[in-house]
Amino acid sequence: MTTLRVYDLKDHVLALDLSDLLRLLAPRSLEACWVVSTVKSSKPGHEWFEAIGEGGERLEGLAQGDGQLSGSDLAALAENTRQVIWGEFVGSAPTQSDKPWVIIRAVDSTFYEIDSDDEAVLNKICSTYKDVRTGEAPITSWLWDRADE
Repeated sequence: MTTLRVYDLKDHVLALDLSDLLRLLAPRSLEACWVVSTVKSSKPGHEWFEAIGEGGERLEGLAQGDGQLSGSDLAALAENTRQVIWGEFVGSAPTQSDKPWVIIRAVDSTFYEIDSDDEAVLNKICSTYKDVRTGEAPITSWLWDRADE
C-alpha cells in the first residue's frame, strides 16, 4: 500500500478532519464497512484513540473493541466530532471485508495518514491537499514516546 501524509494547515491548525476525508472519498466511503481502532505504537501496550465531541465519545467507545460500522454511520459520527486527535479507521468494500480498501489514521492532530492501493484515492488526496508527503512506513511502525506514559 502507498502511504500519504496530509499536513495542510489553516491558522496553525490541521485543515482537515475525518469528515472531510470521508466526504472526499464518497460514495465509496459511505458504502464501505469500517473498523474503528486505536493507533498502536511499536512499544507493546501503548496505543491511543482520542476524539472531541459527542461523535468522538462514541468513536472512542468503538475503538476500544475494534468496533465495526457502516460508512454512513461513520460519516454521521464524524460530522458530530469536533476533532479526531488519534485514531485509525480501516475501510473495506462490502464484498471484500478481509482486504482493506483504505486506512485513515489521525496522528496527534499533526497530520492524517492515508494508506491505499486505490489510485483514485491517492489521486484525490494529492489533488485536494497542498502539503501531501509520501510516508516511508505507516505510523503503526513508528515508536512514539509520550512523556505522560
